[in-house]
This record gives sequence, C-alpha cells and structure tokens, in this order.
Amino acid sequence: MGHITNGTPVFIYGNNPDIQLSEETVWYHGDIYGYPSAAIQMSVSSDDAAATSQVVINGLDANYTPISEIVTITGQTAVNTVNAYLRIQNAYVIANPTAQNIYIGTGTVTAGVPATVYERIYDGHNRTESGRYTVPAGRTFYLTHGTISHGSDSLNAFITGRLIYRLFGLPFQSAAIVNLNNKFIDFWFEYPIVLPAKSDIETRAVCSKQQTNAVSTSLEGLLITEDQ
Repeated sequence: MGHITNGTPVFIYGNNPDIQLSEETVWYHGDIYGYPSAAIQMSVSSDDAAATSQVVINGLDANYTPISEIVTITGQTAVNTVNAYLRIQNAYVIANPTAQNIYIGTGTVTAGVPATVYERIYDGHNRTESGRYTVPAGRTFYLTHGTISHGSDSLNAFITGRLIYRLFGLPFQSAAIVNLNNKFIDFWFEYPIVLPAKSDIETRAVCSKQQTNAVSTSLEGLLITEDQ
C-alpha cells in the first residue's frame, strides 16, 4: 500500500509428501534440513540426462548479503555456481523446464543427485518449495501469518508440527506447536514474531504412524530494511 517505503513482502511455502515417524523439515527432499556452516560453491544438476534448464538461484553470501545468479543445467553433469552460498533462499526455472528433479548441492554427483542436497526443484514444479527462510543482513523480518496442513489415508494418524526459529549464534527453539489430522490450520499473529538479521526460521513435522503423510506449510510477513 506504500505506507512502509522500506518494506518488502515475503511469502515462503513448503511441502513434504512423505513424513513418517521421524521429524523432518517441510521441504521436498525430506529429512531435517542441513544448513551450510560456511559459504560454499555449489553445483546444479538434474536426474534428467537431457535437461538444459536455466535456473535462477537466490541466496545469501558469507555476510548474509543477498546474492543471485542464473545457471544453465547440463543434464546429470554438475555445473558449478559462480557464487559461494551460506544459504539458498529459493530457486526457480526461467527457461527449458524439465519434468524431472533439479538439485543444488555439493559433493559427488551420482545420476544427477549431489551427495549433499541444499535445494531441490521437484518433478516439473519449476520452483523450490521449502518451508524455511533466513533473514538477510541489515533486515528485520516480521512474521505475520502462517499455515500448516496435513493429508493422511488414516484417521488414526496425526501430525505434530513445529514452527521453530534460531537467532544468530543460538540453537533452534519452538515458536508454536500444533497437532492435526487431515486438517488445515491458519495462524494470524496479531503481534508479529520479530526476527532480526541472520535468523533462521522453518517448519518441521513428525507423524504418529509409519505411513505416507503429506504436510504443507506457508509463512508470510514483512521484511524491513533497517536505517543505516
């Protein structure tokens, strides 16, 4: 609306199609997301040997400053990024989409999959879908709204979902915990959760039964650039 000239809206969404008895981050690759401990050059590849997709990568450098680049994939062969990333915020395809997966990561690439995956664009979705975000340097993030939903084929299975955040230099802590079964929960934070620069925030979930359970999440708020 133009009322805040130094504010940028942020919308984050994630999906995990198969959460079972172990807690996982709500992102397509599964398991708990592992954050790089230092800025590192990464590679981009696909499990489609014929892929030539052009991918925009948005991330943060060693100083938590936003950086981005465009990488053209060469099938299952690793193509290195120019930048070194401390965080991958998101990535999306701008040309030559593939119906198969695209990976951003490090280490040996086997059949297009790197040993350590830091982001994944799921089969033809053309955009990363990870329920996590890191606040860039010089900004403050005001989290105003979040959702979580669960789909299961069993009425006896329920999901425990956690919204967690980590201030710079501190461990993760829970901000909210919910239990749900085949349900959509909508959170409006009347008083926003305020996260300073270099904070990490993500959604995790665990299922009460060992069976396929899908979980989706979204987070949104306002990113304010602080006065210098």
